[in-house]
Amino acid sequence: MDRGWYLRCSVVVLATVLAALALWPSLQQWLPAPKLVQEWFPGRISPGLDIRGGLRLSYDVEVDEYIRDRRDRDADNLLRDLGVLLGVYDKDAAPEVGREQLQKVHEQVEVKNVGDRSVRVTFKDPSKAARFDRDWLNDHGLSELRIKSSRDGVFVLAMRDDQLDKLRATAVQQAVKTVSQRIDKLGLREASVVGQASNIVVELPGADQKTFDRIRSIISRTAKLEFKIVDDDTNFAGDFRDKMPKGIEYQTETVAAGESKPQVTVGYFVARGEDARAHLQKFVDTLPVPEDHQLLLGPIGESSQSGAKEEAWRTYYVFKISNVTGEDVQDANVAFDSQQGNRPIVTMQFNQTGARRFGDLTGRNVHRRMAIVLDDVVSSAPNIQERIGGGRGQITLGSFLDYNQLLAEAKDLVVVLRAGALPAPLRPGNEQLIGPTLGKDSVAQGTEGALVGIGLVLLFMAIYYEVAGLVADVMVLLNLLFILAIMAAFEATLTLPGIAAIALTVGMAVDANVLITERIREELAGGKSPRSAVDQGFGRAFWSVFDSQLTTFIAGVVLFQYGTGPIKGFAVMLMIGIVTSLFTGVFCSKVMMDWLVRGLRVERLRVG
Repeated sequence: MDRGWYLRCSVVVLATVLAALALWPSLQQWLPAPKLVQEWFPGRISPGLDIRGGLRLSYDVEVDEYIRDRRDRDADNLLRDLGVLLGVYDKDAAPEVGREQLQKVHEQVEVKNVGDRSVRVTFKDPSKAARFDRDWLNDHGLSELRIKSSRDGVFVLAMRDDQLDKLRATAVQQAVKTVSQRIDKLGLREASVVGQASNIVVELPGADQKTFDRIRSIISRTAKLEFKIVDDDTNFAGDFRDKMPKGIEYQTETVAAGESKPQVTVGYFVARGEDARAHLQKFVDTLPVPEDHQLLLGPIGESSQSGAKEEAWRTYYVFKISNVTGEDVQDANVAFDSQQGNRPIVTMQFNQTGARRFGDLTGRNVHRRMAIVLDDVVSSAPNIQERIGGGRGQITLGSFLDYNQLLAEAKDLVVVLRAGALPAPLRPGNEQLIGPTLGKDSVAQGTEGALVGIGLVLLFMAIYYEVAGLVADVMVLLNLLFILAIMAAFEATLTLPGIAAIALTVGMAVDANVLITERIREELAGGKSPRSAVDQGFGRAFWSVFDSQLTTFIAGVVLFQYGTGPIKGFAVMLMIGIVTSLFTGVFCSKVMMDWLVRGLRVERLRVG
């Protein structure tokens, strides 16, 4: 045996050992794997919904909301950069300017959102708009906006069409990534999250009703976290107290509002009862809130006449601008507030950028209230006593929930904060808990039938092609091992289309060996020695085998490109099977045949 054979044999042995180790954890139920093997090869094959049953969720990604949020951020950045253009402050100060400086910018220019995708910029003095053009927008990172029209210092900016298409695709991709991270943090490794057009499909084999309820809540939660300053200098609610409908009350509170005004009295609206939030929100939607402000709702816990806590909601008048968001959160954990009877809370650690922004935000607004806003709901509005450094913060949850509800809510909030906020809200499309398509008996019968079929193929090859048939049988089994090992390594889900693709691959693997064996038989019939016949047989049959596999691989690529769901799963398994079939049918079988004719030096090679 030459040195090249030993090298090729080493490759085959190493690949076989690694494949066996990768597949071992998937056989845990029948053959427990050592802890070391599970640590080094954590991937496992999971049965799909059509075999095992489970949870299937379909959500529509509200991409228009994502585009609108992106437009709002562009408008905010535009306003800050216009302050530099107008000479209100320097370029380096633009990202961290305060409300007072922005107010000076508002005195010279108005930036107003128009519809869902446009922004109108109005210069009070048209002569100051001379440098406001396309080049200026590009230089300030606003290239996704184009000047749609301009006249007498009034510009209408709109998002470019190609940018809109890109944003739609980005929203879906980010939603898939965020949902996948949330599910992974729950320890559900078998989940499948796939983006399709403007929606995502989540499949969780084996999930029960209890898991269904929790996962549905965690997946659909936007988890948009913002920190906004409460405007206590303006008694907005007091101007509309005469327009309150029945069921809504006007109340006042005395709060600190900065060093210039140690204490002020401001009003707010309150609604109580089962539908308090919806009733109050309906009223708030009718109020003319200024463009740079928001009137948000937050829960409060109040005791009823019976002494039990009842649901109640109130309003907060806040500045719309938010310099610190959930994107700045690096980590989150559940903690307990000893000052409130060990009440569960969520603590956060900001990243370096977030810590700096949070410190600047609190430093500029000492003695003011800061609203902690989660999904447009104010969870709390503590008073800032001093600049908060160190990049830490906390969220207090709904006060009318009991301890167990608070703890569960805190744990779920930690999951979504760690995974990040969704780029856009998800609208439930189709949610269902389904059973397996086949059932246990059918799966058992199908498995038995597949084993019988493979057994008959192996028996036929061994009888008809004798020694060459036994080599082909070993290659078929080796091919199955490699396919399943690759599935385990990528934590693939085994579905009915995947099983069909594996069955087809077995047939193609046998076909490759048949072509090679028939070619060897012809060489032997022509008087060649076994060694020469093997070399000539593999050499001349290679391109026939390769061409047949290549054409099938191309068909798999087309199915993957244009198919959806099960068709893509079938295509992926088919392409994997073709690669492993070429490796085992050509490379591995050549190593084994060389061992027979060169190592054992057989004088008569039995090929049927």
